[in-house]
Amino acid sequence: MYTVGRAAELTGVPSTTLRKWEQRYGVVVPQRSSGNYRLYDDEAVRRLSVMRTLVDAGWSAHEAAQHVVDDTSAAEAEIARPEPPDADARMRELVACAVDFDVPRLEWLIAEAFDADDLATTVDEWLLPSLAHLGTAWQRGEVSVAGEHFVSAAVHRRLATAFQSLAPTSHGGTRVVAGLPRGARHELGVLAFSSVLRSRGVSVTYLGGDLPLEAWVGAVRLIAPAAVVLAAPLVEDLPAVREAVEALTPFTTVLLGGAHQDLVDGAEHLGHLAGAAASALADRLATAS
Repeated sequence: MYTVGRAAELTGVPSTTLRKWEQRYGVVVPQRSSGNYRLYDDEAVRRLSVMRTLVDAGWSAHEAAQHVVDDTSAAEAEIARPEPPDADARMRELVACAVDFDVPRLEWLIAEAFDADDLATTVDEWLLPSLAHLGTAWQRGEVSVAGEHFVSAAVHRRLATAFQSLAPTSHGGTRVVAGLPRGARHELGVLAFSSVLRSRGVSVTYLGGDLPLEAWVGAVRLIAPAAVVLAAPLVEDLPAVREAVEALTPFTTVLLGGAHQDLVDGAEHLGHLAGAAASALADRLATAS
């Protein structure tokens, strides 16, 4: 549970605006403490984050509130994701695989892409743009939830294999810790970044998705990495990402990727080309060592 001040920090919504949205539009209904102070739970913070992003995208407060109150997940899906410019045939084929649940075709596409010499190029020029194209197709109703999960699971397996197949750097070198904060489960982007980083000779401790804050702090204090890499793939992840950034910056450099990274202060933004960003970080760490 969060006080109104803490909810304002996590969502980036001023407390006066937060109260206005609550009273005028009924976006959230806070609980009350024994001292009659407003308290907001995780779902309320999520609703406020989605509301803020819709308003920032040009929606009226009234219209945004209606969407959030009716269906928060649907409202989040209304927020435009970057559309890949001129999606090529392989991107469209990935969507076709999701529609038809075509296992052989999907495995061939993934194998062909990962046979390329440079993993960073594969990630930036095909993998992540293709997944963005798939997400757009899902938003439009062209792909079912099951189809999107079918493709994402196959990509996750291949990325995990790529990461595992790369020889770990000898103990004692520069280390980077990567993963997602509590509640965040869309880990393909941060896993792709970690795989490229490891392919460039950096020791990466990958913690996966949905890691509680206290576990993040404990791991970072123990490992003492040169940097931590987080991501903000969805609007609903923003409160937890902001909380993690705030907690981890006293211990190390915090780097942030993901579609909504620009809505989080206090971290160094990596941009939207994960492969190039990972390669640049590897060069930077090599120069610093």
